[in-house]
Amino acid sequence: MTIKRYNIERNWGEGQVQLEIDHNILTPELAAEINEFWTGADERLDAADDNPVLAVIKIAGAEFMGWVLDANSSYSTESMQREFDQLEGWPSPHGIRLVGWDDRPDLDSSLMQVEEIEVPHG
Repeated sequence: MTIKRYNIERNWGEGQVQLEIDHNILTPELAAEINEFWTGADERLDAADDNPVLAVIKIAGAEFMGWVLDANSSYSTESMQREFDQLEGWPSPHGIRLVGWDDRPDLDSSLMQVEEIEVPHG
């Protein structure tokens, strides 16, 4: 096997991460072990066409995406990787490395929209 890169994103357009996966480390056997550690393993495996490596790439992508979408955080690529490496359920080494990310939400208050709503009286 080899090292490959993957883009992980959601279809609503906010947030994207790029992961580098060392398939010599993240084998189907290790991926199955990681997937089984977490609740919902069967559902994740079904959603990944019974491919445990793909299921684990999606789990890792979701973890990193959480940090990317936290607009109030000041995480860098390196600090997100350190946080990930310390999470429970991820053996060391796991063969997953964050190499890039994009689309942190812009929470500039001048871009916010305000709409008055009626309060029901009862």
